[in-house]
Amino acid sequence: MIQNMNKVHKMTLTAILAAIIFLLAFTPLGYLSIGPIAATTVQMPVIIGAALMGPTTGAVLGFFFGLSAIVKVLTMPGADAFATAALAYGPLQYLIVCIGARIAMGWLSGLLAVGLRKLPFIKNPNNVAVYGITGAAGALMNTVFYLGLLWLLCAQVISTQYGIDLSGVGEFVMGTAVAAGIPEAIASCVLVTAVCKALTRVMRRQVAL
Repeated sequence: MIQNMNKVHKMTLTAILAAIIFLLAFTPLGYLSIGPIAATTVQMPVIIGAALMGPTTGAVLGFFFGLSAIVKVLTMPGADAFATAALAYGPLQYLIVCIGARIAMGWLSGLLAVGLRKLPFIKNPNNVAVYGITGAAGALMNTVFYLGLLWLLCAQVISTQYGIDLSGVGEFVMGTAVAAGIPEAIASCVLVTAVCKALTRVMRRQVAL
C-alpha cells in the first residue's frame, strides 16, 4: 500500500483506474474470447486499486466495472449476445450478477491485501508477494463470483443460449471457469504486480514533492 498518500492522490488514482476500466470495457483489450463466455482483463484495474488503496477503493472500482458492463450491453446490444439475452431475461438478476459480483471481488481483494501485509514475514508493505497473490486471487474471485451468480440466477439463459440441457449447466459453467479463470489469474498475477510496483514508485515521488 502506498504510504502517506493523501486524498487528492487517492481520488486522482481512483479516477484514472475507473477511466481505464471503461476504456478496457469498450475495446477488444477488455474481453478475450476463451470458450463460449469471454474472459476479461477489466478486473485488473479494480484489483490494482484494491491492492494499493484498500477494500473501499476496491469496492468502488468494482462498482464501475459492473456499471461498464451494463452500459456496454445497453449501448452495444450486439456486442455480447449472451449478456443481451441475460439482461432481457431478468434485468434485476443481471444487475446483481454484473455489479454485485464485481463489488464483492474488489472489496475482498482489498481485504486480502490488507491481511497479507499483516503477516509476520511480510516486512515490506509493497512486497511483490502481496501484489502477486492479490492479483491472482482477485481474478479467480471475479471468475467464481460472476459465473457462480450466472449459474444461480441465469441458468435458463445459459441453457437456451448455448443449447445445453438445464441439468448440464453446472458442468458447463465449471468447465468455462477453469478454461477462463486460470489464464486470467496468471495474467493478473503478473500484470497487477508490475503495475502496482511501478505506481508505488511514481506515487512516492509525487508524495515527496
